[in-house]
Amino acid sequence: MSPWRKLITLAPALAAKVRAMHPPKLRVVADGRVLYWALALPSEEDLEAHAAWPGQNAPSLEAWLVERLAFLEEAWPEVKEVELLGLWAGNPPRLEPIARARVKRREEVGA
Repeated sequence: MSPWRKLITLAPALAAKVRAMHPPKLRVVADGRVLYWALALPSEEDLEAHAAWPGQNAPSLEAWLVERLAFLEEAWPEVKEVELLGLWAGNPPRLEPIARARVKRREEVGA
């Protein structure tokens, strides 16, 4: 299972953690490369209002996270590790880990 799929299956828990931490932005790192420096987190009220329009399909934070992760999975399907970090403004910015998923190496599978 890809790290993207692992995070997608954890979407309810991820959304709960993001709600509790309340970071204004997310940083997405895959295999040590920053894919998003500061992905702005929409409020749940904004997501609900936006979903009322035809063609918009992310009425919740959980659905929004799944949508973003699936988008990134399409662009970078071969990554071995993905990390989501909460990001707060500052100099230097404050970063706190939210979740990390990685592909197990073959020798780890049987261990």
